[in-house]
Amino acid sequence: MQSYRAFSRSERGSRHMKTGIVCQDFALATDGVPGCSIAIAADGHGGADYFRSERGARFIVQAAATVLMEFASETSLVQLRDYATRNKLMREVFQKIHAKWLELIQADMFDYPFSETQMENVSLKCRRQYLDGKNVERAYGTTVIAALVTDKYWVGIHQGDGRCIAVRTDGTCEQPIPWDTRCEGNVTTSVCDEDVVNEFRHCFSEQLPAAVFLCTDGVEDAYPDLDGAYGFCQVLSSIFLSDGMPGLERAVAEYLPNISRRGSGDDVTVAALFCPDRLEPITEVLKIEERLRRAATTWEQLNRDCSEHEHKFSHVKNTLADQRAEVTRLEKLIDLRKQELGQLQERIRQMEAQAEAKNKELLELSEKLEKAQAEAGETENRDQWMGEEDKRLHTELEQATAEVEGLMDAADEARKQIAQKKRERGEPVEDENYGEDFTEPWAFVNQRSGRNPPDKG
Repeated sequence: MQSYRAFSRSERGSRHMKTGIVCQDFALATDGVPGCSIAIAADGHGGADYFRSERGARFIVQAAATVLMEFASETSLVQLRDYATRNKLMREVFQKIHAKWLELIQADMFDYPFSETQMENVSLKCRRQYLDGKNVERAYGTTVIAALVTDKYWVGIHQGDGRCIAVRTDGTCEQPIPWDTRCEGNVTTSVCDEDVVNEFRHCFSEQLPAAVFLCTDGVEDAYPDLDGAYGFCQVLSSIFLSDGMPGLERAVAEYLPNISRRGSGDDVTVAALFCPDRLEPITEVLKIEERLRRAATTWEQLNRDCSEHEHKFSHVKNTLADQRAEVTRLEKLIDLRKQELGQLQERIRQMEAQAEAKNKELLELSEKLEKAQAEAGETENRDQWMGEEDKRLHTELEQATAEVEGLMDAADEARKQIAQKKRERGEPVEDENYGEDFTEPWAFVNQRSGRNPPDKG
């Protein structure tokens, strides 16, 4: 039998180290069981509702190891070669793994039951279920990848994300277990799913791999595509061949923290089985693959740089064309504004001349206004004086008129008395109707008072 060497390592993610979260990955790889080698990796979900997922990951690894060892000792190649029988057996394997996982959870619940303080951040729905003893396995949610290699066949089991990568005996890589398209981004299927027995995937082959790797999604996240993860596995295979297990352990201890920092910051785990006899013939291939990968990486980077440069160059050319067009537009606009400025300056000169003439006119009008105001003041004073003088003269005239009229009345009365005395003496009396004479007091009074004198005819 061509024996396999087992290796596994988990590293706490850089993001989890910053936030104080424990490592939720767990892995196991063993080559000490007669007739078989086993590698298993699990990734606990984390998150408030899965607050015991690091235990769930450990429990599923323990359950898978126990069941796969039993499977290796009880199952023949003949059984597995029949498609229907193989599917039935693999389903039974996963059912046993899941049942064993639930048993370990129940034992853990018995020793460490849930408490309110442990579920401070758990969603209300899950908290109610957990306290009622329902769906408690959800708190232990995890993914699992397992590989069993015997001297005649090997099988793989997978539920959730992460990758199972096999290095073929020609140095190339493949993903032998079918991929679950529901595992995208932060979404994954889980061992705690209700229909988990119908969701798991598996693979079987009599073509034994040179190496098989089980990597949690923290590894894959560090690479832009699956080829990067393939290259990672090829590099580890080459290091194992050249430096042995101690060299591999040193390299992985250095690689995994860098992978976590370069990727999503999640926990990173690698579990692997290496067959030195199958890897030895492809040593040169692995070295060439590594050089090819580096050359391809360099080429891809140069290609990206070239494309980026072409994009930038095209952008610069477009920008230059736009700027030249803008310069032309601005030059035309400047010429137009210069013309408008000249017109405005001419208008300003005209308006300044008009303003100067208006200012001169304003000064003349101001002088006339001052003179007119002064004359108006004098005339107003004169008008006031003449009004007062008119009142005084009319008052005197009225007084004189009253005096004249009184004297005239007195004169009439005196003449009447004289005429009466003449009558009494029998003397003749003159006619009382005198002719008009402007020397008479009445004529005088009429002239001075502004009355119209009698018409002399």
